[in-house]
Amino acid sequence: MRKKEAGFFGHGVLYPLSVVYGFAVRTRALLYSLNILPSHSLPRKVISIGNITVGGTGKTPVTIFFAEFFRKNGKKVAILSRGYKGSAKGVAIVSDGKEVLLSPVESGDEPYLMAVRLKGIPVVTCADRVKGGQFIIERFSPDIIILDDAFQHIRLKRDVNIALLDSVEGFGAGYLLPRGILREPVSALRRADFALVKGGPPKGKEWEALQKYSVPCMSFTYRPSVAYEINTGEELAAASLVFKTAVPVCGIANPSSFLDTLSSLGVKLGRPLVFSDHHAYGEKEISEIEKAGAAAGMVITTEKDGVKLKGRTKGVKIYALRIDAELDPGQFANYLSPILRGVW
Repeated sequence: MRKKEAGFFGHGVLYPLSVVYGFAVRTRALLYSLNILPSHSLPRKVISIGNITVGGTGKTPVTIFFAEFFRKNGKKVAILSRGYKGSAKGVAIVSDGKEVLLSPVESGDEPYLMAVRLKGIPVVTCADRVKGGQFIIERFSPDIIILDDAFQHIRLKRDVNIALLDSVEGFGAGYLLPRGILREPVSALRRADFALVKGGPPKGKEWEALQKYSVPCMSFTYRPSVAYEINTGEELAAASLVFKTAVPVCGIANPSSFLDTLSSLGVKLGRPLVFSDHHAYGEKEISEIEKAGAAAGMVITTEKDGVKLKGRTKGVKIYALRIDAELDPGQFANYLSPILRGVW
């Protein structure tokens, strides 16, 4: 529940489950801190990018940003993801840096998207990050391994731990799952070396937590660059979407963020078709999208959804909006570069 909802279901049913979940999370963290559950190191530099809330903080664009940053600075980079909702088991190579080897169904939508976007950078999935990291070293011998969505995966030690926050969503209602959107207690931020805050400077509870746990931070923004037709590759500059009528389609954790982005570009929005995060589109949904798109003349979706819709629709153009993470170069140099100095 992302909103500050109360009532019997929110507090009477979900809150007790949050208490049980919180006890399990705190116990697990304590066992690792006491080394009863061991953490493992890899003989390479490891950077983790993740968050303490459910979705919506821009992990994929930020992971892409850092992978490209290190590659441009002459480092060999590989990405390791858990492959959430992908059907592939064990260690799976999504991309060897030369070609994409798995489908989005096999790899999961986010690893597949990173594999498509990042040329020359291997992308591997494995639920066991230690095993996956060892495989990457043996197969690709990178200088740096970037862990995607791994803030909670403390079994694998990292050299730099980056936490992503959202200046608008914050910590939601302040409750743990399933009552709220927190994956861990806010105190878990003490493990972060740095925080990147989407959409503006931190405020309220976020600011207080970062100060309390002495976590340096800087803000970043999403920058829509182009919208590309998922089947033909035809591109439209994001600025050219103004006054166009389109049906938004998305299956992401925070759909309001996507809808707000489209509105800020001046798109005239038809009735949104919103699905659950990482949604697997069936024939019923495909038909619904085709009908809505035929009536409006155009469908706009996220890149994450676009990889799952490619080649599956007829008679309607579907454009995926490419979003890039944009960090102020001056702030980056002043605040984040010193933390990364040991790895680049």
